[in-house]
Amino acid sequence: MNIQILKEIGLTDSQIAVYLSLLNLGSTKSGSIIKSTRLAGSVVYRALDELIQQGLVNFVIKSKTKFFSATEPKNIMRLWEDKKNKLSSLIPELEALDSNSSLQETKMYVGWKGVQTAFNSIFTILPKNGEYLAFALGANKNEPDSVKIFFKNFHLKRIEMKYKVKLIVNKSDKNVFDTRFKNVKNWQIKYVNDFAPRGIGVYGDTVLIASFDDTPIAVMITSKQIASTFRFMFNAIWNTKKN
Repeated sequence: MNIQILKEIGLTDSQIAVYLSLLNLGSTKSGSIIKSTRLAGSVVYRALDELIQQGLVNFVIKSKTKFFSATEPKNIMRLWEDKKNKLSSLIPELEALDSNSSLQETKMYVGWKGVQTAFNSIFTILPKNGEYLAFALGANKNEPDSVKIFFKNFHLKRIEMKYKVKLIVNKSDKNVFDTRFKNVKNWQIKYVNDFAPRGIGVYGDTVLIASFDDTPIAVMITSKQIASTFRFMFNAIWNTKKN
């Protein structure tokens, strides 16, 4: 049995030894547990008290003697859920202390896997019903099928997130969209006469710039000011260009 997992959720060596012993012995007196675990009496009593508090052990008194027994193993999952819930409630306080949370930063991702990681981060950063603006990427003859599948799934996910998506696409890339994404909709598109940049997305305080030429690369910039500048540029083109 891999008891390391039990340690990882916070049980001590003595608590694990006592709990496993009780699972094997069934309802029993403390003396039997001491004999089975070969631990000192004081250690066993302390472990029993702790396990009782955690809901993993209970006891009954018969003829003035305590008989201990392990509760069903499923209770260990509840113990883990309790710890996870307590940690979740602490996260907002930890984030408030994070001195880096409001800093501007730039991250670079190289290779297909890296670019996919960058695009998937959108679903973490942008909440449901958020706005996503993009100067769409064009085609790349070296693009593997796995990447084409990735972007199809990406668009299905952003539909599920109900993002308000606007795309500016160069007319030379129109056939790519008509072919590759013919079954993927729920976005607004405006086509321009091949003067728009490619591969730039704007969401929240983030700008994602991607290129698939030669070595695929993505640069993710977190900056309210820079995101605002790109958003202004996008809207300026969007509001003056007719479809």
